[in-house]
Amino acid sequence: MAETPESEATTSADNTHWGIAYLREDLQDIRLQMREDSKELREQIVETNKRIDEANQSLGQRIDETNKRIDDTNKILESRFIWLITTMVAIAGILIAVIKL
Repeated sequence: MAETPESEATTSADNTHWGIAYLREDLQDIRLQMREDSKELREQIVETNKRIDEANQSLGQRIDETNKRIDDTNKILESRFIWLITTMVAIAGILIAVIKL
């Protein structure tokens, strides 16, 4: 009966050693998986940033085109407004001249 506690202590120590070894391997596997996941995530972020940059460039071009069209429309409206005011002043002058006659 004296041998039973010693063999249990040896078995317990061996089990602890194997348990720690398994935990260490699991931790190494988890670290490796985390590195792979981090690398994959970085690649996805780079891809996403490229797509965002392309979208920004495209959007910038569209905004520039729209601004040009707005400027052209403003020039046309300004020209028409000038003609309208000139015509109104001329008609007002003619009316005043007709009334005074």
